[in-house]
Amino acid sequence: MRDDLSWTGEEQRGRFVDERVAVGWSAHPGAENEQPAETDDGTLVWAYGNVWGYESPDGDDGYRPRSADDAATIAEFCARRYEADGEQFAAGLNGSFVVVVYDVDERKAHVVTDRLGTRPVYRVDPDEETFVFSTQMQSLPVRPNVDAEFDVEYLAEYFTLGAVGGVRTPFTGVEELLPSSITTVDLESGTVDTERYWRPRYDPVDEPFSSFAERFVDRFETVLEERLDPDLTYGLLLSGGSDSRAILAGVDPDIDLRTYHTAGWLNREAQVAEQVAFAADREFSLLRRDRDNHARMLESTPKQMNFHGRFSEAHITEFGDRIREEVDVLISGLGADTLFREHAFPSPQVQLGPLGKFDLPMAKRTTSVREHIERRAKPLPEYLECSSDLTEILERNIVSNDGVDHHGVNYRSVRELVFFDDFYPFSNKSDYFFHALNGMTSHWSPFFDNRLVELALELPMRHRMRRNVIDATTVALDDDLARVPHASTGVPLTKSFPTQFLLHHANAFSRKHLSPDRSPEPYMSDKPWTNSTELLRTHDFAQKKLREKAPLMDALPFIDREAATRVYQDHLNGAEHTYVLYTLLSFLQMPAVQRMALGTDGEAESEVSDPESNRGSESESESEVGEEKETQTKPN
Repeated sequence: MRDDLSWTGEEQRGRFVDERVAVGWSAHPGAENEQPAETDDGTLVWAYGNVWGYESPDGDDGYRPRSADDAATIAEFCARRYEADGEQFAAGLNGSFVVVVYDVDERKAHVVTDRLGTRPVYRVDPDEETFVFSTQMQSLPVRPNVDAEFDVEYLAEYFTLGAVGGVRTPFTGVEELLPSSITTVDLESGTVDTERYWRPRYDPVDEPFSSFAERFVDRFETVLEERLDPDLTYGLLLSGGSDSRAILAGVDPDIDLRTYHTAGWLNREAQVAEQVAFAADREFSLLRRDRDNHARMLESTPKQMNFHGRFSEAHITEFGDRIREEVDVLISGLGADTLFREHAFPSPQVQLGPLGKFDLPMAKRTTSVREHIERRAKPLPEYLECSSDLTEILERNIVSNDGVDHHGVNYRSVRELVFFDDFYPFSNKSDYFFHALNGMTSHWSPFFDNRLVELALELPMRHRMRRNVIDATTVALDDDLARVPHASTGVPLTKSFPTQFLLHHANAFSRKHLSPDRSPEPYMSDKPWTNSTELLRTHDFAQKKLREKAPLMDALPFIDREAATRVYQDHLNGAEHTYVLYTLLSFLQMPAVQRMALGTDGEAESEVSDPESNRGSESESESEVGEEKETQTKPN
């Protein structure tokens, strides 16, 4: 299993085994990841990800950031907190992490997930005496003693929505651990218990936007000041928007920081990013993607995917060698849109005939579970043979039950269902980019800090729909950066909301109807990612992969190979099938699919081609609790 956890081949790796527990882990190189840590009484602790600080469960000590004085490694810091507060230490941790605690004296093992479940953990119980978990879902259903099958209805969710909701997965018998939870295995009795140490509550505070923005700016500056180390070199993924720009505005000039932007050419987005970097007097690097970028990612990325999103969303990873050589930590603005914008909520639309349509800056209230399901439901891909449509599948998995139960995760109300559906747990989000960054290098996004998440849960709907706290933060921290027009809207961040709203739509109309397309190639765009729709029509990598995977599709009873070919051909002829084709390609390239369908990693492909070998993924952990015969005589 441990072999499935490595992305670059340069990771530190380790394994611990005794008569009850086996833990294997893989992590980015560096002393920060030395594992495990040990308490005075012999308890062992492993940690994957980042822990930025701690707040005492009783609140007496307030919040305290983790520093070099606290512990040399994240695992040591967590070990000291476990010594001080026992199992309740989890409630005080601030970060994006998975922590494993093996309390030898108590004969218990604990697996702790962070508040939002940003680092998913998956479990399977192959027999009554064994509990197995991994941060890599694909390593579980192919274990020799696990009898797992594909769940076609949950696969339908993945193929259509890009992710399976809640704690469900596409494999029978494999489930995700709940976010913000402590899963405890009693090594004597074999019982497994789960305790939730935190639950999100959307409780907006009725206050003026200016007051909220002041509170946000104050916390945001604190988060950056605490986290950034003057002895390290940082890289920032800089877009032409406002999320990463706010980070750049808040970083102290003395911090060694360089910026990166990836694109196929020096398009509008790249030009704005470069202008922002120069305004901040920071080094700017344009990482240029070529035409074969997606073909290469298809070979390398799916090995580590946990059925979130599509392989093409790992669009920065092939520049990983350069980034790891140049910086110690990579920073992104991921999470800002999810936590502080309106995108999760439907808005009324105004139709203007040939001029197009636009959303009004207000939220439509969702009054029932059924209404939410109807908004989410889409037709299933033609190539998937499933006895139920997506509406029926969602109706069985999102039900009113002491609130709303969404695939095993409970929310208090329909409003919270709509609010949290996209990020709690974080595996609900159909985007692989965050997970790919974690696998590529040491990565941090300040917007996932507990203190900022708490503010997101207080932001009133009217401020979400008609104001922008991230823009306001940039204006407050660096007016020069705020004056650079946003790449998407064409409007400086300093403008008032009514002005931004009107100019945004005017510029969008002008770009669509009056401005000539400047893209050098059809698959290039003015955005930071490839135009995948046109790339599929001008590059034959998908056709070759579908031909290569023909034996695999024939071995999967729920995939119609001829229908998949028709979907591809229809796309070439002008239909829009990019999403379902990229999801299918991701699925077919996953090693677990090959192993489960054909019992091999590559035998079927060798009959038709000799593709490049896959590379592995992120710094992760996996563990097994059970009898010694299970942990030592059942290698994967």
